[in-house]
Amino acid sequence: MSADIRRLFPEGLKPGECERGKPRHEPPLSFIPPTLPASEEGEEDYHKTITVELTAKTHTKLTPHSFRNVEDFLAYQNMHDYVLSQQGAKANWDSLELLVPAATAQRDAISANTTDPAEKKLRKKYKEACVSLLKRQDAIMTKAFTLYQQMSGPALRAEWNDIVQEHCFTIGWELHDGTPATHERGQTWMTLADCKRLHLLTVCDKDAAERNIIYMTVTVRKAPRLPIKIFYKRIKELDDLAPSLPCLKDQPDCPAAVERSNVSMSPFHMCNLLMRNVTPKMEDEYNCLHDTVPTDPKKLVEQLTKIETKLRTISIEEKKSNDHRKGGPPDDAHRRSRGGKAKPNAKGIGRAEQDKIPRKNLARASDDHCKLCKEYGGMSKSHTTAQCKKWVPGGKSHDEWRGGKTANINVHQGLDVNQLMAQQTKFNEKIMKQMKSLESKKKKSKRRRRYSDSESSDSD
Repeated sequence: MSADIRRLFPEGLKPGECERGKPRHEPPLSFIPPTLPASEEGEEDYHKTITVELTAKTHTKLTPHSFRNVEDFLAYQNMHDYVLSQQGAKANWDSLELLVPAATAQRDAISANTTDPAEKKLRKKYKEACVSLLKRQDAIMTKAFTLYQQMSGPALRAEWNDIVQEHCFTIGWELHDGTPATHERGQTWMTLADCKRLHLLTVCDKDAAERNIIYMTVTVRKAPRLPIKIFYKRIKELDDLAPSLPCLKDQPDCPAAVERSNVSMSPFHMCNLLMRNVTPKMEDEYNCLHDTVPTDPKKLVEQLTKIETKLRTISIEEKKSNDHRKGGPPDDAHRRSRGGKAKPNAKGIGRAEQDKIPRKNLARASDDHCKLCKEYGGMSKSHTTAQCKKWVPGGKSHDEWRGGKTANINVHQGLDVNQLMAQQTKFNEKIMKQMKSLESKKKKSKRRRRYSDSESSDSD
């Protein structure tokens, strides 16, 4: 993503806001790419720069690239193309390519077996010119390959060297008729493009273009707080990178019916994508002004931007009027619609605190509390002394209290702890005597039964 578009994005915009669910496959180009790390592990010379000549009087400094994501990798390859275009490498090579046949024809026009000294000298001159032109062409190509190598970080540079060695300087590669070649491909503009494509395949899949189409047309959506103009700029930026992605059509075993996918969207398809990502209100507003579907993306974005501004203004005015009907001042409504806080009044109290209904104070004065419950136990703050139905003066239970006199739980109010323990001991002894008497009665009843049983057996 370019730095200009990243600055235009709303603060804190997350990928989930711009995607319809999580993509099933990781897209090659994400609408909101992950934050780039400071450097890759093991890249000790990451911050070292190289000086590259653009023209005879212009130079620039570049940082060797270390892979972080596919979009950044494509930007690195496009920078290589940009430097070559500024140097005029392809144009210079093409001009030399035009001079080589002319020099070769003039050289061949003179017989190699001529005995004329002037013709021999002239033929030698043309021969040296042909060799010089070919050397200059080779130097341009070598410089282009070397430039890409220097722009790569250590890890990518090692992969690039292996690709160049295998693709350009080996024999046995397959010809169009299926027979193995007996010569090397060499370094040409065609082999340079092939090597860059093979280098790209080390960081993304061979069907990246097809996956990118599915992601752009199905998964990507416009976030509600993202303006349509910024959304279009980002979509256009991703669409410009589509031709650089690997495509299944480039594979040798691809069926003939498969269409090429690494192409940019047509203006009509771009308009359809934009209209699918606007709100129903924006679409209705546009349809009220036009009788046909849009075909020009730039004009469409201009009109949608005006509609978006109008709808936003209407929404703010509606919020103001609603808050005004509720009693809130207009400046507070406007401030809340923008996500701010209500302005406090002269006393420093906000509108929300002014609208609060005071709670009823249920607490009684201390003089209205029940003195009996406070002294002998109970909920003293719930009633007065005259209303108490639990105690009577002196600590005795009230006749109307639950259980009456039998419910007096304060009968021992005037006793000390030793007296209470003595009463408890007597009570326990009484219970033990009763239990012993019951056991003795049970034993006597058993003896009587045994005696009666024995007498009955003797009489028989």
